[in-house]
Amino acid sequence: MNRGELTPLGILGMRRLTFIPEHFSKITIKNLDIKILNQWINYNLNSRYAIKKTYALDSSTNYTVQALEIGMEDPSEIAMLILGCPQLHKI
Repeated sequence: MNRGELTPLGILGMRRLTFIPEHFSKITIKNLDIKILNQWINYNLNSRYAIKKTYALDSSTNYTVQALEIGMEDPSEIAMLILGCPQLHKI
């Protein structure tokens, strides 16, 4: 979207999936707002993606905490998300 191009998946509303398929690249992130993350992905990336709530172990307290599992169809876009999303660097 930031390049001024419309994608077919974006027009049809099929970019965000409700589940993470096995062939998607995945990362798990704690303490992040889904709305801000969804907005950043829609504006800066192009492939299909999924965001799912999950639980992860907090290494400092040894308790389970709520986290987000993010899956992207294009592995290079996972790298762009990790490197480019400013909300990930505030954690």
